[in-house]
Amino acid sequence: MVRKEISKMDGEGKESSAYGYRPKLVWETGVHKYLSQAYGSVQFDAICEALTRPCIDSTLRVNTLQASTQEVMEQLCKHLGADRQCSSSSPKFDVVDGAEGSVHLPVSDSGEGGCPKPEKAPGFSCSEHSLLKDVIMVRGRGPCEVDCGVEPDKPVKEVVVSRKCAEAVLRGANVFVPGVLACSLHVEKGDTVAVTVAVERPDENGGWSVGITRGTTLESEHALSQMGASSRSDHFIGVGRMSMSRTALFRESKGVAVEMSRRIFDLPPFHSVLAGRIFLQNLPSIVAVRVLDPKSGERILDMCAAPGGKTTAIGILMKNQGEIVALDRSHNKVLDIKRLADEMKLTCIQAYKLDATKCVDKELGMVMSADAPSQSEYTSSSNPVSTSSLSLYEVKAAARKEARKMKNRLASESVATQRIKGLQRQSFDRVLLDAPCSALGLRPRLFAGEETLESLRQHSCYQRKLFDQAVQLVRPGGILVYSTCTMNPGENEGVVRYALDTYDDLSLLPQEPRIGGPGLVGGRDVFDGMSCKEWLREGEEHLVQRFSPSESYDTIGFFIAKFAVA
Repeated sequence: MVRKEISKMDGEGKESSAYGYRPKLVWETGVHKYLSQAYGSVQFDAICEALTRPCIDSTLRVNTLQASTQEVMEQLCKHLGADRQCSSSSPKFDVVDGAEGSVHLPVSDSGEGGCPKPEKAPGFSCSEHSLLKDVIMVRGRGPCEVDCGVEPDKPVKEVVVSRKCAEAVLRGANVFVPGVLACSLHVEKGDTVAVTVAVERPDENGGWSVGITRGTTLESEHALSQMGASSRSDHFIGVGRMSMSRTALFRESKGVAVEMSRRIFDLPPFHSVLAGRIFLQNLPSIVAVRVLDPKSGERILDMCAAPGGKTTAIGILMKNQGEIVALDRSHNKVLDIKRLADEMKLTCIQAYKLDATKCVDKELGMVMSADAPSQSEYTSSSNPVSTSSLSLYEVKAAARKEARKMKNRLASESVATQRIKGLQRQSFDRVLLDAPCSALGLRPRLFAGEETLESLRQHSCYQRKLFDQAVQLVRPGGILVYSTCTMNPGENEGVVRYALDTYDDLSLLPQEPRIGGPGLVGGRDVFDGMSCKEWLREGEEHLVQRFSPSESYDTIGFFIAKFAVA
């Protein structure tokens, strides 16, 4: 894969390494070795390169029950033309053929002194997908050459943000107050600032840390070097204008801190745009529902449905005729599914709170209760796990879990959610199992060190539990679709191998539409830290779809398998 780095030009036209977008994805050592062995080092390096960048094409699914694709296209083009701020220079693109396909790289159009020649940026382009007629593709731009825009001999004022905040900015968001870690001294409202990101790195305790605490002041070159400036200089994501002073920034708890004006990746925002008529969704997720091929009048189960994107896509393809049962074990996420269904005016969706690993009721079938969950479900354990032996990430994960429990408890006091004790066996025509996973295919991603070989194994075990439930719920002659958004073969091809070897009445089916590539064959010689597992066998690889971020279709990493139940 050929790559061009983006660097800042100094006043004499010489290239400077002070700011640029040159992130290198960091993995836990064992996981890096495992995935390099699974894909080959060249292909894995290309995947890592692609994961650090957002998808240039935004994919919008049209609610065809409310409007036609052409109507939405016209409204969308008008919106983008009216609201777009043409503030960044326009990159030109060359297509470079690499080992993993074609990539678009910016070509510098230099003026005097080697500085990029400014020109007005063209509007975003909208087009109908060639195979999916209810899908609109909106093309953004990037990586773009962005100058910090400061006067010569004046220091650059800088804002350092967290990794999660930076990943949102790369997808088109502004910088919000909770995401800011540090900034230069004497930053005032209206100042132009360079936005960089502090990414986790190994610490002295054998874990990971960013090395910066919230509220830090960037005062000097010495201070910058002490806090990893050499690393942050490779994580410049754009320029923005301060919406508040430094004093207010670390006093407030919410609000926009920096309004981005020029970005390394220029993608249009779609928040609250044509609500109920469009849904921003990754292309492979749309394909997974098309592969399920739901029909009007059928009874369909979406086992892990939140936030409801695939659930509503199923309802639209069914023309709101039939029954969709959507499950999630979180009270608030069930409410999210219901809100989205209401927004899209879909009445065929019934969302329930239920743990999908225990959803088959062998005796009672489906029994519903409209009572809110009991308080005891949300109280913390009387024997909490000691945090002394846990890593920083495990401690934070436990804290987030407790916060979610409290949030669910507060919500349950005001809103009742229908719950079910179980689902009757062989009661669904089709089942979609979009399983919770390690999410290693999501992009942009600036850090991946939180996953270990043990955590990947746990994901795979959890998915097999879900699959064991799913296969019991499909009627004979029905369809089961399994999907994930991870690049881990153990959670993809490994689960397919488990399914085919465990259940004699299952068989893989060809998929339509087919946009992704083949699956991985073999796996016996790839050590995942626990044991050597087998993936697909010869002839099976073309019956699944694997979406790789490094391929020319520019999507997240994703996997889809379709099974027939005899």
